[in-house]
Amino acid sequence: MDFNERLLSLRKEKALSQEELGSELKVSRQTISKWELGETTPEMDKLILISDLFNISLDELVKGKGSREINLKETDASEIKHSEPKKGIYDIICLIVKIFSVVLLIDVLSMIMYFIFKGFPS
Repeated sequence: MDFNERLLSLRKEKALSQEELGSELKVSRQTISKWELGETTPEMDKLILISDLFNISLDELVKGKGSREINLKETDASEIKHSEPKKGIYDIICLIVKIFSVVLLIDVLSMIMYFIFKGFPS
């Protein structure tokens, strides 16, 4: 449902005429008619007044998304953020592990070389 259809539906649910809604928003009946026909859209200050008048969020008014849908999307996004480690920290940990592995490998190889050339200590 588009904004114009939502506005018309909200106005009819409250049993307001275009004239009455226009007077609440301090615009003409013709302006309300143009909004409902989709010819024009209200400015931000009028959108805020409309959302307050009908007691709905701006998202629900403009996009048609209820707060429940928005909360579900926020929950999904927060789960994704918490399930993946931060890339920067992950890269640092990988680098430390690689450095430790190289140092350990060099130590093992040097010990093997020592035993080959010097023999085992007695």
